[in-house]
Amino acid sequence: MKALIFFDINGTIIKRDSRTDLPYSDAIDEYLNLTGGMEGINTSARSDKDVFHEVLDRNNLEFTDDLWEGFLNVYENHLKAYETSDVWRENADAVPFIKALSKSDHLLTMITGELSIGAEYKLRKLGVWKYFPTGGFGEDGLKRFEIADAALEKAKSIYGTDFDQMYVIGDTLLDIQTARHLGAKVIAIATGSNTKEELAALNPDYLIESFKEIESLFF
Repeated sequence: MKALIFFDINGTIIKRDSRTDLPYSDAIDEYLNLTGGMEGINTSARSDKDVFHEVLDRNNLEFTDDLWEGFLNVYENHLKAYETSDVWRENADAVPFIKALSKSDHLLTMITGELSIGAEYKLRKLGVWKYFPTGGFGEDGLKRFEIADAALEKAKSIYGTDFDQMYVIGDTLLDIQTARHLGAKVIAIATGSNTKEELAALNPDYLIESFKEIESLFF
């Protein structure tokens, strides 16, 4: 079997905690001259651009492309400031699993609300960015299904259609829904935003707490 495997990032590859979004929230406060501009905003499984829209709405500001482009410059500065810190840490046993997959016939890609620049900083810190030649990112759509559609099209443009099955690996209810939107198998990992019980309620194909539990699927 050759599989096309879509990974989420936060809560799946990267450990999700209160520090995960620090570069983004710091950039929001600096750029928009706010204090605690991200407080009370749920970022789970959402695109960074969608979150930016919500921050603007809460502060009676109007979105413009120029405003967004200016924010991206500030955001990159904060990503650079955190790149040698321990903010981005491996979730479960994600890194050895990805490295093993990279040596197999399976095809790796991602579906994430992260902007590609944020994804690169995070995954480069863990040493796995190089294993993902493509992916769907926060700039590919405001909503998850739009990002997923873009991810699939980009994967096909690079890999072709020579695969037998698709899998989506993620930690949220929306990851499960996204897999079904694509017609993919669902691997839900209970290490992030949703509990094992919440994930189980949507009947994913596989429900795990570590990647070694699904090694037999791929190796």
